Amino acid sequence: MNITFWGATDEVTGSMTFLEIGEKLILVDAGMAQGSSEIERLNTLKLPFEEKSIDAIFITHAHLDHSGYLPRLVKKGFRGHIYCTPPTAQLVKVILDDSASLVDENFYSDKEVVAACHMINAREWNWPVKIDDSTFTFIPAGHILGASSLLIESEGKRIVFSGDLGRQDDPIIPAPAPCPQADIIIMESTYGAKARKGNANEELENFLLDLSRKHAVGIIASFAVARAQMLLTLIYEYLGTHPDNKIRVYMDGPMMKEANRVYKRFAHQTKCPEDLFQALDNIESIDFVRQWNSIKRKEGPLLIISSSGMLTGGRIWRHLQNWQHDPDAVLFLPGYQAEGTPGRALAMGERTLQGPREEQASWSGKVILSEAFSSHADQDELINWVSRENTKARVFLLHGEKESKKVLQEKLKDNLLDVEVPFRGQTFKI
Repeated sequence: MNITFWGATDEVTGSMTFLEIGEKLILVDAGMAQGSSEIERLNTLKLPFEEKSIDAIFITHAHLDHSGYLPRLVKKGFRGHIYCTPPTAQLVKVILDDSASLVDENFYSDKEVVAACHMINAREWNWPVKIDDSTFTFIPAGHILGASSLLIESEGKRIVFSGDLGRQDDPIIPAPAPCPQADIIIMESTYGAKARKGNANEELENFLLDLSRKHAVGIIASFAVARAQMLLTLIYEYLGTHPDNKIRVYMDGPMMKEANRVYKRFAHQTKCPEDLFQALDNIESIDFVRQWNSIKRKEGPLLIISSSGMLTGGRIWRHLQNWQHDPDAVLFLPGYQAEGTPGRALAMGERTLQGPREEQASWSGKVILSEAFSSHADQDELINWVSRENTKARVFLLHGEKESKKVLQEKLKDNLLDVEVPFRGQTFKI
């Protein structure tokens, strides 16, 4: 058995790892690179294997950096099966439909998105998939709706892909299942160098209270899938218990609206199904130009949730431009800001921003940065997840910035684990 590491090796995004098991070629995750100035080059690199030779793909969760390359593989000749959980299957469609409208048609089009979605075989957690003599099993990973780790049992070996791991105290998504005993563990390291700071509920309540008291306009930069649904649920719960703090709340994003439908459908898999369903069912959405023309002239207290979460595109730019000269406006960034993104520039103190389509905004208001809303496990949670039952496992770190991998590698070595950081294209015989 061989493992060839490809995506999320030298960068955080674009997860993609190949397994050669007997005569079969398996791909775990098919993500697009995001955020980097080298996106186009990274996403068009020639793969180490022919696309048509891939027999099956397992998608750990729906985020673009884990699923966004699927239509490209189809365009280049992939015709096998795609496996993921039922919520992931529906969220993948939402994300790929949106992606097709943004990427160059030479990369992929709606046609390949439709074809990729037709290849998906949904499998519940703990429901094994058999391919020849190998067994593949999804187990809950927290993080977002439907997210999974993947256990592979083959040739007398047990291999675990963590996928993106969730936190133990996520406000709406249950904690990850424990890592199974394994010989090989391939795991993410996004927060490998950090302990999470802050309290999501407290920070959001302070932000909302400030908007209400100062009659200010607030803009939340949110990922359309997962982060938006968490925020909308927490805001609904807060306003329901604080009726005097009246704030008009709008959601602006077609993709966000579609993701809400999926979250409502699978609300039973969350920690707060009734509140989540009510929050997503009753939110006001900006769907027409006349609504936007009315809202953009409004004063606070007003809150708009829009994507993208790192300000790399999307409708949020019209809000940034509209309220950029309002010194009382507040921009809330409740999540990780990757290198090379406008969100990271704001986090580093820059206030004149450049958008993906030559948009510009000079933000005059307040900026609030928060790590408390991250849906990723932090350093302690990553260490506890991997080493509780696996002090003799061989561990490979992916999906993290260089410093995060380096710090987590040293921490895990303290727990007697054999830890390596592979580079793109490196192959290991197992």
